[in-house]
Amino acid sequence: MATHGTPIDPLAESRHHVESAGDTPRLKLGRYEVVRELGKGAMGIVYLAKDPLIGRLVALKTIRSAAHADDDETREFQQRFIREAQAAGILNHPAIVTVHDIGQDDATNTNFIAMEYVEGQNLKEVLAQGRALTFEQIADIVAQVADALDFAHSKGIVHRDVKPANIILIEGHRAKITDFGIAKIASSVANLTSTGQFLGTPNYMAPEQIKGAPVDGRTDIFALGICLYECLTRRKPFGGDSLTSISYKIVHEAFPPLAEINPQIPDGYEEVIANCLAKDPAKRYQRARDMAAALRSVIRGEKPVRPPDPMLAEETMVTRLDRDRISTPTLEVPFPEAIEVDTGGNPVAPKEMGGSTRPAAAKAAAAAAAAQAMPRTPRQPIGQQFRRTLTNVRALPLWRRRIAPPIFAAIVAVLVAGLIFAVAGIRSKSPVMPKEDKAAYQLSLKATQLREEAQVLVREGKVGDAYLKYEELSKLAPHSPFVNLQKQKLGAILQSNANSQQQQLLAQQKFDEGKVLFDQKKYVESIPLFQEAFTLNPNLIVAGDYLKNAQVEDQKIQAAKVKQRATTPSKRDVATATTGTTTTHAQTATETAAANDTPAQFTTTFTHNFTDGSIIVKFGADTVLHAPLWEEVGRFLTKRKRAKPVNVTKEVVPKNADVQVWVTVASLKINEYHVIPATRFTPGSSHHLNVIYNAGTKTFAYEFN
Repeated sequence: MATHGTPIDPLAESRHHVESAGDTPRLKLGRYEVVRELGKGAMGIVYLAKDPLIGRLVALKTIRSAAHADDDETREFQQRFIREAQAAGILNHPAIVTVHDIGQDDATNTNFIAMEYVEGQNLKEVLAQGRALTFEQIADIVAQVADALDFAHSKGIVHRDVKPANIILIEGHRAKITDFGIAKIASSVANLTSTGQFLGTPNYMAPEQIKGAPVDGRTDIFALGICLYECLTRRKPFGGDSLTSISYKIVHEAFPPLAEINPQIPDGYEEVIANCLAKDPAKRYQRARDMAAALRSVIRGEKPVRPPDPMLAEETMVTRLDRDRISTPTLEVPFPEAIEVDTGGNPVAPKEMGGSTRPAAAKAAAAAAAAQAMPRTPRQPIGQQFRRTLTNVRALPLWRRRIAPPIFAAIVAVLVAGLIFAVAGIRSKSPVMPKEDKAAYQLSLKATQLREEAQVLVREGKVGDAYLKYEELSKLAPHSPFVNLQKQKLGAILQSNANSQQQQLLAQQKFDEGKVLFDQKKYVESIPLFQEAFTLNPNLIVAGDYLKNAQVEDQKIQAAKVKQRATTPSKRDVATATTGTTTTHAQTATETAAANDTPAQFTTTFTHNFTDGSIIVKFGADTVLHAPLWEEVGRFLTKRKRAKPVNVTKEVVPKNADVQVWVTVASLKINEYHVIPATRFTPGSSHHLNVIYNAGTKTFAYEFN
């Protein structure tokens, strides 16, 4: 709202009745408890208030009549206030701030409207802050407001004060327009104000408003066009340093072209604004929905929708105030009366009409009856009429006059020339058959052939050859969306195949290096190479086999070392033990070594929705699991990745060590690392690790037993 003054008495707040809850006083208007002041305007103060009946927060807009008005004027004001607030209350639209209630505070003689409380900034504040809005966002916001205005116009309501300050933006760039009916109230009670100030916002007024002419929905369209212009250029189309200069420009001057202010504004907006800011309402958009449709066409990159022919346009509506002020004149057209004649055929003066109360319809019926009573003359046959006409023509003096030969020849020549021109004109208007374009026909045939060949190659899996065919086809049809899309798909497949081939070559190289170390019985050094090769190319089965064999051989070596340490007695035992004791210790060591040879079972499970990444699980220095989280399905154009559940069981050497888990997902930037410390695996035992991922919180959980 504007901040220039208020008609409310400055001491009114001190006279408001107050209810106390403990020591905290609360200002009340009617049944509403005022929370705080939101703003001031020309019509009153806006409060944030609470409805104690249902606990709803509302925006309480106060409107107070002048103190000097007499009872009749006050009664008229209240009647108009109630009528306009009720009219605004019927507007139930997502882009219109809803009016919940109207009332009057008896203690202060203050009328108020309880409206929907919307948290957000109005468009005026957004523009003043310099917030960046794209052209598409601006068009969408204004189109939402246009839809709301069209709905209001269909209900017979004209806003009359459309401006950025009355357009509220909430989350998601959704717009709501407020202050319906307030501007109409302001204009209806102009005779009750004593300040003589100019009510309304001059910068956004239409020419008919300035001239004092009747207004309708097209007046709001003019104001909304100014809002659109201001949002696009961050300046008003009709500026000035005084009310007189602004009014003159609105009525007589055209708006500055958008290209002169910002050449980057798309062309379609110029046409939309021109159709909104036409001086003559008949040349504007006739409905606000036409403006909304035109803006959405500009957003799609299309030419804006043309408004209907102004010659056929009608006013969207005429408000009740206009109907009260303007009276349509009624014209009475007298029905022609029959002239009375006497028996001799002479006209008789009409009788005095002053005392006649017979309706015009009765007179018309009497005249029709008199016409039917008159006898009808029989119509002559056509043949007889034609012969009579020829006889009359031959009786003319010109028919018997002799025509000179040169004049006769000239007449014949004129007739022949006219006939020739008529035939030539008819032939010139006959359609000319276009010549067949053989070159274009051949190009069309070649394009069809290339397309069929490319589709056959795609079905056969020859992606490279198919791409070359579409490349050649794109030269013949460079603007074909189908051809460009197929090229993109095939190019992506070729790039993926190239990357896959590079990975396969690198995987083969790592496998060869690992195999050399495996043959040299360097199992520990070969295991990381086999793991890397298998990760790069999961289809390289031989790498997985060698990895298992290397791990088994390494476990055998580790088990042999454990067995050797268990079976080798210390020097003290050899020196002091008896023969029987030595035999008993040997048997016990043998049994212990046999028990330690039994491996433990380690099962890892992980159910997820990842389509990339890998998981690694280690038990001490041993790698229990190293596997990808995805797999490829389909072929060629249908080739895609899907999540691969993990369920792997591995035998491990019994020992006491840490369990380490790594989960890496590049697409989601996940690098998870977790340690289960000091885990003891006994010979022959089974252990299960279940990894759980919560997509909502993006956290991991681990179940181990």
